[in-house]
Amino acid sequence: MKRLPILVILIAGLFAASCSKKAPEFVNNIPDNAFAVVSMHPQQIFDKGQLSTIESVKKEITDEFILSMIENPTSSGLMLNEYSYVFVYFIDDNPIVGFISGMADKGDFNAVIDKIKEKAGGETVDLEGISIYSPDEEATLAWNDDQVLFLGSPQYEYTAEEMNAEITRLFNLEKENAITSIVNFNDFTGKMKDLNVWVSSDEVKKLMEKVDAMNGPDIKFPLEFPNNYAQIFFEFVDGAMYMHSESHFSEEVEKNVESVMITKKNINDDLLEITPGGDLLLGLAFSMDLEKLQEMMEKVGTDNLPDIAGKVEEVTGVPADEIWNALNGDFVLAINGVEDGGMIPVEALIGIGLKNDEVQKKIMGTVGGMVPIEDQGDFFLINTNGIEIYSGIVKDTWVITNTSGYKDAISGSGLDASLKDSKFMDYAGGGMGMYMNLDLSTYPAALQSMMSQDAKTAKMFELITGSLTSLGIEAQQYENNLTLLTAKKDENSLYTLLKLADELD
Repeated sequence: MKRLPILVILIAGLFAASCSKKAPEFVNNIPDNAFAVVSMHPQQIFDKGQLSTIESVKKEITDEFILSMIENPTSSGLMLNEYSYVFVYFIDDNPIVGFISGMADKGDFNAVIDKIKEKAGGETVDLEGISIYSPDEEATLAWNDDQVLFLGSPQYEYTAEEMNAEITRLFNLEKENAITSIVNFNDFTGKMKDLNVWVSSDEVKKLMEKVDAMNGPDIKFPLEFPNNYAQIFFEFVDGAMYMHSESHFSEEVEKNVESVMITKKNINDDLLEITPGGDLLLGLAFSMDLEKLQEMMEKVGTDNLPDIAGKVEEVTGVPADEIWNALNGDFVLAINGVEDGGMIPVEALIGIGLKNDEVQKKIMGTVGGMVPIEDQGDFFLINTNGIEIYSGIVKDTWVITNTSGYKDAISGSGLDASLKDSKFMDYAGGGMGMYMNLDLSTYPAALQSMMSQDAKTAKMFELITGSLTSLGIEAQQYENNLTLLTAKKDENSLYTLLKLADELD
């Protein structure tokens, strides 16, 4: 795969994410067969990310003119206070990457082109009121008084005549052939935040073939999925980054949507009650409909499942289909910190929903051939290298944990603090939730010491702790939310993240 010219990519990369609600007129030059669109608001990104102060951005750029544009973006001539758009579509079977932006000052932009010509050569061609510049056969810039359009292909070299014809077509695109003729895209533009992604399913099969996704497992697509869309929105505020995504299904899929919704509407509440959450470092829980999942897998089809099944039986001593048939789709994982000076500074619990106890008994039989196991009736006690691990069935969940006193607590009045008493509950409103504590300074002292054994990891520890607080994810059937809290509440999260990446480099 060829790489697009670095100079042109750098120019396109100057423009990135957020605030206006109405799509500008030049969006009508994006074709309706574009299957992916990223919208960005340049001024917001420059202001929030303080790009001119990030050394990792500047040190990768050796061209003095491009560097001056990073430090003074208004010199580009492009419209910075309006969204710019990157889009991808196919011409025949060839992928085309496009970038479109408003023109603020044509004189400044012409000066940009003149500087590029000094480095890359080539001449500008005027065609039907459009100025066109092609430094090579992989990319072309075109502009008029109102807008700038970049087109390039990572796989195909177009002749100048072919590219000029496509540019002329896009500049004169009829509105019924523009992406704005798609109702869902217009819905998307009305909700845009700082950085936004819109994806159509219409070309998903062709796209996967192009990126060689089908060279792995033999995945089959029994159905085409037109008119289904995903919308993703990123917002950077002081102290937090928010991501929100939505799935929008076609009428045909909507009629049968319940048959493809493998995630249940809510996490099984019992999972949260039986899982410790006193000093939560990581919590993850989900509830799935395994019958729907199996039906989907059968429709898609994969040839390597027998190999996986064989390995499962080899490890567990139980046939994979017997394990699968015993599962009920619930899962929970929790890792809590402990400061009692034990051998392990964390207590972990894994919970797997089961329909019966037979699978646990058979697997414990296999494990018993390797390490000492004591059958205590309601729990098995596994003793490995002086570490005691409990295995038992609690509220239809197979629990495996090294949590001290868990057996007595769960058999008595319950846990002192469960996941229901933790920050996990901020992300437990759907069928899947996750919480991760990223403030490493709150971790047990022994664990902090383990993570800071050499200068490199100690630096990483310090940087992460000084930059991030927590990560939370909530997945619902049609919507998903991600929240990344940063450590500096009065600093924009984009700048915090860029600075962290710069310092980790």
